[in-house]
Amino acid sequence: MSLPALVFLPDDDTNTAYYARLRESASVQQVQLPNGFPIWLVTRYDDVRACLRDERLAVDPRLLSSPEHKFGGRRVPEDILTSTGRHMLNTDGDEHRRLRSLVNAELSSGAVGRWRATVDRIVHEQLDHLDRQGAAAGGGPVNLMTAFANQVPVAVISTVLGLRPADTPMAAALLRELLSSKPTDSPEMIGWYHELVDLVLATIEHRRRDPGEDLISMLLARSESVGVRDLLSTVVALFVGGPPTTATAIAHGAATLSTRPDLRADVLGSEASTARIVEELLRHHPPFQFVSWRFATADIHIGDVVIPKDATVLLSLAAANRDPRAYDDPDEVRPHRDGAPTHLAFGSGVHRCIGAPLARMEITVAVRSLFLRFPRLRLAVDPRELCWSDMVFDRRLESMPVNLDGAPA
Repeated sequence: MSLPALVFLPDDDTNTAYYARLRESASVQQVQLPNGFPIWLVTRYDDVRACLRDERLAVDPRLLSSPEHKFGGRRVPEDILTSTGRHMLNTDGDEHRRLRSLVNAELSSGAVGRWRATVDRIVHEQLDHLDRQGAAAGGGPVNLMTAFANQVPVAVISTVLGLRPADTPMAAALLRELLSSKPTDSPEMIGWYHELVDLVLATIEHRRRDPGEDLISMLLARSESVGVRDLLSTVVALFVGGPPTTATAIAHGAATLSTRPDLRADVLGSEASTARIVEELLRHHPPFQFVSWRFATADIHIGDVVIPKDATVLLSLAAANRDPRAYDDPDEVRPHRDGAPTHLAFGSGVHRCIGAPLARMEITVAVRSLFLRFPRLRLAVDPRELCWSDMVFDRRLESMPVNLDGAPA
């Protein structure tokens, strides 16, 4: 008997309704990807949260015991971080704890405040660029994705890591290619990955000679405990894994606020209100539909369903975050949800997103600054016309036309 197909729909409302149907039909079910590969899908909040915290569900495909289940480049393009290198996004246990500990303190909630001035500067520079784009368009629509949302996170992480300003455009171009739809094991994808590795290695050597206040320089100062391989893998993982999701959150926030004058007024009112709204927007539309692949290292019992050892598992953050068992009126954006559980947009457990504090700060500053500069910003198209990528994990807007000082579509 053939398995039901898991599909990825470009229309956001349709996609949301589709995952709601999957969630209500069963919390755990076996489906197949468009390429025919069978996986197990988990969709309800309590079960997704439990799976995120279950260390028997590994992120390292090398822990699979059966050769026929070994993980290659055969599933989806975004497998690049799962199938390449050894870093905190594809390791478990002691190795994962060691790699995560390299940057955990520097990226904690208490530490990222040191980058606030950098984030403010970059956001305002990009707003100036967006303003110039609007003027060049004669008051017509501009693409918020390419002119602002994509630019801010790349510039921030490049500065935090210590990339030379002259190298940032090349790094950004390589990131775009690595997030394209080409297969992970294609010659082009492998070539782009190696180019990024070479760029990072050159940056490491530059910072060894000319240290700054950046993350690479800090890690190099601990040369007795941090090897080049660990440093390289950590930097690549942070650069590839962070900016796309932050950009999506900025864009989705702008799209939502452009149609919600009540929320827009709160954003203009205070940063604290903006931060609360950002948390609700992350719940409502997590930048990653799914957390990265999980691999069952033992039989996993969820209710009366058994996910067998060596199975490949997808945990749906998008479905879990809108589970009516966890949230009242889950499809509504309601910043005041007293007593509601913590959303899962950044995951949970030992593999929870290490860059979450920095991402929260970027999103909050970017969204609030955007509407302080352009309080009349509106979508230039109907929200239903926005085109979302059909990628498995990284569901992002392909473009987002906006009028900076105009009426809604």
